[in-house]
Amino acid sequence: MKGTNEPRRNSAPVYPEDSALADELRRTLKGKPTRSGFNRSLFHEVVSFISDILKLALVLVLCAIFAVGGFGAGMLLGYVSTTQPLTIADLTQTEEVQTSFVYDSQGNEIAKLTGSDNVDRIYIPFSDVKNTYIDEAIISIEDERFYSHQGIDVRRIGSAVLSALANGGTATYGGSTITQQTVKLISGQDQHSTSRKVQEWFSAMSLEQSLSKDEIMELYINLAPMGNNYIGIQAAAQNYFGKDASQLNLAECAFLAGLPKSPSYYNPMRESGRRNALRRMRIVLSKMYELGHITEEEYNNALNTELVFRTREARSSNDINSYFAEYAIQEVIGDLAESRNISPSLAATIVYNRGYHIHTTLDPDIQAVLDEAFMNRDLFQTDPSALVNLPEKPQAGMVVMDVRTGAIVAMQGGYGRKTVNLGLNRAVSAYRSPGSSIKPILDYAPALELQLIAPATHFTDAESHFDPTNPDRVWPLNADRSYAGAMTIREAIAQSKNTIAVMVWNEVGGETALWYLAREGIDRMDEGAYPAQAIGAFTTGVTPLEMCGAYNTLASGGVYTHPYAYSDVVDSDGNTVLTSDPETYRVFSPETAFLISDMLQGVITGGTASGHASIITNDAGEYIATAGKTGTTDDNLDKWFCGYTPYYCAAVWYGYDNRLRQTTIPSGDRSNAIRIWYYVMSRIHGSCETVGFARPESVIQMPVCSSGYYATEYCQAAGTVTTDYFVAGSYLAPSLSNPCPIHTAPTEEETPPGAPPAG
Repeated sequence: MKGTNEPRRNSAPVYPEDSALADELRRTLKGKPTRSGFNRSLFHEVVSFISDILKLALVLVLCAIFAVGGFGAGMLLGYVSTTQPLTIADLTQTEEVQTSFVYDSQGNEIAKLTGSDNVDRIYIPFSDVKNTYIDEAIISIEDERFYSHQGIDVRRIGSAVLSALANGGTATYGGSTITQQTVKLISGQDQHSTSRKVQEWFSAMSLEQSLSKDEIMELYINLAPMGNNYIGIQAAAQNYFGKDASQLNLAECAFLAGLPKSPSYYNPMRESGRRNALRRMRIVLSKMYELGHITEEEYNNALNTELVFRTREARSSNDINSYFAEYAIQEVIGDLAESRNISPSLAATIVYNRGYHIHTTLDPDIQAVLDEAFMNRDLFQTDPSALVNLPEKPQAGMVVMDVRTGAIVAMQGGYGRKTVNLGLNRAVSAYRSPGSSIKPILDYAPALELQLIAPATHFTDAESHFDPTNPDRVWPLNADRSYAGAMTIREAIAQSKNTIAVMVWNEVGGETALWYLAREGIDRMDEGAYPAQAIGAFTTGVTPLEMCGAYNTLASGGVYTHPYAYSDVVDSDGNTVLTSDPETYRVFSPETAFLISDMLQGVITGGTASGHASIITNDAGEYIATAGKTGTTDDNLDKWFCGYTPYYCAAVWYGYDNRLRQTTIPSGDRSNAIRIWYYVMSRIHGSCETVGFARPESVIQMPVCSSGYYATEYCQAAGTVTTDYFVAGSYLAPSLSNPCPIHTAPTEEETPPGAPPAG
């Protein structure tokens, strides 16, 4: 019987005839079935060599079959030439599992990642489980010729090829070896296509050339999906049986070996799944006996072994990572996977087990203010008694970015104390309708950029019919269901007029507006354009992180920087693994950014946010330019406030998760998004110098009549003159050569202004 007292087999690459496995198999061990080992004569070695040549020839023949079938030899060579190399050095360089650490921008540790803390994926060296039956169980059910093939099993491939030819190029028969499955787990690629399959074959053969069989098996047992988000046999053993993988008995090994085929169907935590998994366990044991890996006695004993499953209990940990830390870790995993062409699962295993040091952009002082705000019930529930009968409590998500760098400096994903790891982070994963907060970045900024409007451009707020599906319907409606007549763009933004927003969107063009929005980090091009988008109605909503990144484009003078949460990652030896290189490009001109920022100040000073937020001041009481926009969805299901200063940009969503039903925000709480935003922003600018939004020299102030023309003395007398900003040289700017034609000098027949009436 396979036990802990047997000599361990070396997992380092060696010649087969010199390996510990061969030595072990040369002995006839009682209770331990032997394999066809490597103690072969010269004749057998020659036969084996010729067999390998024939196998290679057969692969080439199969390739030729594909060519005859219409795929083309050139295409086949193209498949091979475009195969991406596999990068697995982090997992094969050492068997030692090392703790990884996450730090804030000041070098303080904010999270620690260890195998014991992260029970979902715990790396275990193959040498630790070599004395169990886990490898025999996996080989028996997944790849019985694992030790004899060179990465691909020609017999199974032949069946797959014939199946593909019979089904128009799509194989209905699986022919993947353990090595091929490991390639899929490493690369994350599992498309069912001819090109993918050929590349998989090539990668599998390459992997066999660079790693020993034991090393390949080690990768497989640590990357195989085991259901319920558990990755690898160690996590599965601990969570299903409450024991280390090195302590698994034969029945338990056979049980776990059967799970990767369909982790959801064989889910041990569901009654039906457990029954399915137990049936598959018996199949695995039968196959092990058939192949001679276990004796009849061991087979019968295993069938009669009662598996004792660990009672599922609520897991708690003292190491609850913050929303920011979790997001930064996921960013590192995603970037590592992309940079090395590996699967996110493998990248996560590396990050959690290889002693990385992740340096983030978190500002601990700003994060402390966010934490304080999201623990303040008064900011979330102005009248708690009004919420007693509601199925849920209100929630929110918030992101703060550094305008100058585009770095995320703080994040909160939910109200109250965070009690679980990897729960819903509303700052990055809750997609909600943005309401009117979309207007500056979808409607008005693109229109300014295209020189279709200026702040003083007049539109008429009146009944409109922009609903393409019902042209007789009055749409859109303003929030107050009234109309104000002629007004400037500046006034329309401050009062959040839906009618004018849709008119401006129509001037820009729906597809063009979506293109600008995508350039600002919110890509909804696949939805197509429709007028309701102008006031926030999207099929897929937006997140606070996306909105913060888009508004940061306005705050930074028109330059978009993809929000990033870490600066660099180094390994335990101090070698740089990743360096943050966020995508940065110009979306709007500095003139557009200044004009929209200047108008958005009016939202706070006299518009929809006035009374709940004010212009930010520093500790000396000096003003710092502040811009922002409110957002409300139909039926008051979502509330937003997105705003910025020259220093920081922040976006807040407030509402209910609506898991049980749609919950309308009570009237007393409908300004809470603004209040949360202002609570944070008013406390993080104390040491900042007073400053306004940078005004380009090309932006000039000019008097303009309400008619839109250059204001004359007669316009002044009529009281229709305002001073506003314009881009010098723009045809929208009033010109002295084109004065107001409405307010002119009185004729002799007209009574001069101020003269007594005739008669």
